[in-house]
Amino acid sequence: MAIDSCLGFDDSTTRPCRKDLTIEDVDVLNLVKWNMRSLKWSTSHAVFVTEIDDEHKEIFEAVSNLQKALFNRGPSPEICKLTQRLMACIVGHFAHEERLMRAARYGSVNWHKRQHDAARRRVEQFVLRMEQRDPKAGVALVEYLTSWLRDHTRLADRMMGAFLRNHRRICKLIFRAGTRPMDSCAWVDANGDRFDPRTK
Repeated sequence: MAIDSCLGFDDSTTRPCRKDLTIEDVDVLNLVKWNMRSLKWSTSHAVFVTEIDDEHKEIFEAVSNLQKALFNRGPSPEICKLTQRLMACIVGHFAHEERLMRAARYGSVNWHKRQHDAARRRVEQFVLRMEQRDPKAGVALVEYLTSWLRDHTRLADRMMGAFLRNHRRICKLIFRAGTRPMDSCAWVDANGDRFDPRTK
């Protein structure tokens, strides 16, 4: 969208505002345009745990929708609604990941949770600034999440995803082995020698 387009707004209307643009407005719009090109979910963000990847896609989409509304200078109620949706996605996703990590006894759960807590606090600060009508807070929120999501999904979430996938494989093996009759299994000890578990 060109800067010549309708960009300004007050709380109730959108009006043509090319004459109202300041240098700061142009800087903010250029930043949003740059982020719009760079914020897309791809397999480079995948952790290969379906429910987590689906939630990540939902968060990326929520950030993208907020970003578009900010760029188009959408009405305040729309931006507020999109921000609340984004917050709900983030809070729900973090809670879900933390439950999965605790259930699987992931060794780095505390480190991962600290990252979530820090991001949650930062996002809440940006949202508070938006509620106080700070004109730069929305763009700063999008910029922060664009960077944070890219880094977090590619490192911390990838590590967690690998652990969860391996944990699930082990659970499947244990379940399969545990459901077979004892006499249908070939039992071997640590040295590879066969033994009957009923006699040991």
